[in-house]
Order: sequence, then C-alpha cells, then structure tokens
Amino acid sequence: MSEARFRIGPEIVHETVDGEVIAIDLGNGSYYSLAGSGPAIWDLLGDGATEAEIGTALAVQFEAGEGEIGAAVSALLPRLEQDGLVVREERTQNGYSAAPAAAGGERARFEPPRLERYTDMKDYFLLDPIHEVDTAGWPRPAA
Repeated sequence: MSEARFRIGPEIVHETVDGEVIAIDLGNGSYYSLAGSGPAIWDLLGDGATEAEIGTALAVQFEAGEGEIGAAVSALLPRLEQDGLVVREERTQNGYSAAPAAAGGERARFEPPRLERYTDMKDYFLLDPIHEVDTAGWPRPAA
C-alpha cells in the first residue's frame, strides 16, 4: 500500500509574501495565513509530497528536537485537509523530488507552522463579476 500524497486543493489560489503563505479558497470564500515553517511545508505540498517526505525535507532545512518536526507536520496536515486546502491522493507515482542537502549548510531554527483562518472578506471573494451579471447589475453575490 502506498503512502498518501498531498496536493494543494483545486479551488485554492495562493501566494507567498514576506515568508507567509496567503491562500484563498474560492469555493467557500475563506482565506488563510500560514506562517512559521508553514511556507516550507506548503512548497512541498505543491510538489505532491507525502508526510514522510515533508518531514525528511524539513529535517534537512531546520534545526529541531527529535520528533518535533514530525509532530508539527502530523498536526498540520489534517487541519489543511479538513479545511479543503489540500487533498489526499493514494498514488504510488511520485511527483515530488527532494532537493539534495547542502553540504555543511546552516540550518534555520524550526518554528512550528501557524495556520489562521479568516472569513471577514468571504462575501467579496465569492462575488463573480464576470458570470453573475444580469439586469440587476454587478456586483451580485454568487448563488
């Protein structure tokens, strides 16, 4: 049996700005902030990595206590999946390729990922100015 791979959900748009991932769920209008080691994890999710591959890659990049990285990744992935930010794929094919470790490179201190959800702009993100125009005009909330 293969280990599940995680990918960014199909209705998620995202951008990394100043070490923070901002992701918007176009399906429900919520937006998210992912900080700490979250952007490094998000990059690996974009490549379709497994939980184990994420842990291994972060251990090369960050200095952390034994088990700290694995515990943080194990806690974050179900939250991302529950909110629809990532989807699980049971596939043996690997879309992820680990970058080789830099010889003698400095590792940054590990900071657990922080995920925050916001709904205050939900109505704006759910407006569809191109497809939701009729005689009532624009903007009109999506049905």
